[in-house]
Amino acid sequence: MKPLAVAAACALLLAASAAVDLEACGDKFLVMSRGTRFQRAAALRQPAAILVYANPASDLPKALSNVTVDSTLRKAGYKPTSVANDTEFNTALGQGGWDLVLVAITDGQMASGRAKGDKAPMVVPVMLNPTNAEFAQAKRQYALVLKAPTKNQSFLDAIDDALAARARVRIAGKTGN
Repeated sequence: MKPLAVAAACALLLAASAAVDLEACGDKFLVMSRGTRFQRAAALRQPAAILVYANPASDLPKALSNVTVDSTLRKAGYKPTSVANDTEFNTALGQGGWDLVLVAITDGQMASGRAKGDKAPMVVPVMLNPTNAEFAQAKRQYALVLKAPTKNQSFLDAIDDALAARARVRIAGKTGN
């Protein structure tokens, strides 16, 4: 009889304590419905036109094969346009209105040379599995370099960072700093 009474008392105590929300210092993190999210906050995005030069002779298509570039950028509110050859790239770049141009590192110099002037888009080269020395060299040459392979969210974060850096440069240029 005694073991039955002890088991009943334990069950009653357990049932009574399960119904109480634990509000102590660290205990609130143990409640299933109140999890903590350790994600990057969503960026406040302005609409931007992004030109992606996916030259088949370069490694950009392979570098971004893990990312659904068009769909990821559109879901974020950007307006991407992809071109695949030099003629289309020149035509699109000549039309203007681009905020960012995404190219392979091998096409970076050519794209930077063609995108000149006050309203020139920021050129962001993409490198496929670079060595540390290659990546450091590219970082010295360009304001931002994207290292691939990458995932959708890190790709989008890099695009957000590039557009934010471009905006800072433009503001600094207008104020004369």
